Amino acid sequence: MFRSAILAVCLMSASASAATILGFGAEADYYTPSASGDFDYKNTQTRFNSDDESGYQVGLYLEHPIPLLPNVRVDFTPDTSFSGSDGLGGINKVSFEQTDITPYYEILDNVVDIDLGVSFKIIDATIEGAINDSFSEVIPMGYLGMALTPPLSPLSIEGSVKYIGYNGDSLTDARIKVLWKIAAGLGAQAGYRYESLDIKDRFDTNTNVTFKGPFVGFNYRF
Repeated sequence: MFRSAILAVCLMSASASAATILGFGAEADYYTPSASGDFDYKNTQTRFNSDDESGYQVGLYLEHPIPLLPNVRVDFTPDTSFSGSDGLGGINKVSFEQTDITPYYEILDNVVDIDLGVSFKIIDATIEGAINDSFSEVIPMGYLGMALTPPLSPLSIEGSVKYIGYNGDSLTDARIKVLWKIAAGLGAQAGYRYESLDIKDRFDTNTNVTFKGPFVGFNYRF
């Protein structure tokens, strides 16, 4: 099913366009997520305690006017570690690093912007405690980005959703943020990120975990 969904996205994107002008953007945020739920890997269980952690996330994008060639966005969330009970009186630490590579097309570019594409999420996870191990997976996801930019206003709203669901398993990564234009090209932003991972008997993993939290940062757009 997810292969069909990705193929449909690609076919729709082929009939869309890239940007009308060359554009580049970069952003960096201070991010404070918490983790809740159970993460079972091989023979060990980790029950997260919902404590807030601190970290950061960065993003880059490039848009261009070349027909049929997609724009591209790269998001990176470095190692963020969460601790939880292993069910035997001990503590496990699970660290996640995420790199998202997203080719996309602009479906609408006006006061309202709509982007559509496919995101390839690379997850690198490390487990320390009752077991010391690591794994890495690449997961394709559908991508939808939207923005509302009122004319003559320094404020705008942006949001994005990455999602894949197959045979009862699902992965969601959603963000929403408010941007404030400070000067030419430079802006501040604040928002909220929500991720959920529901996997059963895949990648040696059974998990139903939610990561969520606010972020604040700066952006530059050319």
